[in-house]
Amino acid sequence: MNVFGFDFGGFILGTVILSLVVPLVITGIVIGVIVWTIRRTVPTGRDAAIAELRGRLASGEIDPAEFQARVDVLNSEK
Repeated sequence: MNVFGFDFGGFILGTVILSLVVPLVITGIVIGVIVWTIRRTVPTGRDAAIAELRGRLASGEIDPAEFQARVDVLNSEK
C-alpha cells in the first residue's frame, strides 16, 4: 500500500503476522508453565509406594531388610 509515497505493505504484513504469532506464543508459554507445575507437584506412583513403605517401617510393620528389598524391587521397575 502506497500512502504519500511511502510503501506500508511490509509494515502491515508484519503487524498482521505479529498480531497472530504473539498471542499463540504467550498461550503456549502459559500452557507450558501450567503443565510443568502440575508435573512437579503430582507425585509419581513409585514415590507414593516408597512413602507407604517408610510409614510401615516407622510403625514397625516391616523390618529394615524387608523395606530395602521392596524399595529395590520398586526401583528396578524404572
